[in-house]
Amino acid sequence: MKWQKRLMSLVLAGCMSVSVLATAAMAADVPAQDGQGTTVETAVDCAAGAHAWDAGKVTVEPTETTTGIKVYTCKICGETKTVRLPKLTTKPVSEIFTDVPAASWYVPYVQYVYSYGLMDGTSATTFAPKSPLTRAMVAQILYAQAYKPEVTGESVFSDVTNSDSWYYDAVIWASQNKVVAGYPDGTFQPKGNVTREELAMMLYAREGKPKVSDWSLKAFADADKVQGWAKDAIVWANQVGIIYGSADNGELYLNPQGNATRAEAATMLSKYLSLKDWAD
Repeated sequence: MKWQKRLMSLVLAGCMSVSVLATAAMAADVPAQDGQGTTVETAVDCAAGAHAWDAGKVTVEPTETTTGIKVYTCKICGETKTVRLPKLTTKPVSEIFTDVPAASWYVPYVQYVYSYGLMDGTSATTFAPKSPLTRAMVAQILYAQAYKPEVTGESVFSDVTNSDSWYYDAVIWASQNKVVAGYPDGTFQPKGNVTREELAMMLYAREGKPKVSDWSLKAFADADKVQGWAKDAIVWANQVGIIYGSADNGELYLNPQGNATRAEAATMLSKYLSLKDWAD
């Protein structure tokens, strides 16, 4: 009789387990209740980096002269992400631009910004890597990175009034999104050369000005030259590997007020975008 009672207990325990599992399975498909009989909508949430992306769908096909767009959808929460597809051209920039020698340190960065349509040449055969970058050029580059959305409203800058200018929409977009700021006299100075700390600030603002940890710039001999408004931007850019500084006579220099060349801008942009899930 003892073994019969034990067998009966095991059978009952098994039935209870099945019942619990079945109830749990049903609960997974039933909206939660708030304790008073009211249905509570529950949203599916993916932890950071835990999305299960599908194979993606190309919505804009790339060509030899234009980039494409591919959209991925999370199979869990339905969130989408848009990435850029490079131009179909496989020709090295050193063969496209006569002033970009194949052995130059900036070749891979110029290749990146050119392939993804962020920076074009100053002509069909030149890139002008050592030429300074203007403020309007930076606005245009970041506007292109944002897929050139339609803009509304008017310019707030007294020297950006011609709607036919190539940088008009870019400057308006950058201003509205707090990526760029003007000067106290109400101008933007689109043709003014952008400094290294200004470029760092624009990228920092584009990223939403994240908080920076206590990070010393004492490793740089000219750290005291960084202006107060740009310090967090320079610290951030150094932390994430966008700016490393240059060596001279055994010391590192940031050269914050130095004009950012087109090669340096290509480098900083490439490093910045490599931090983001922006391109295929």
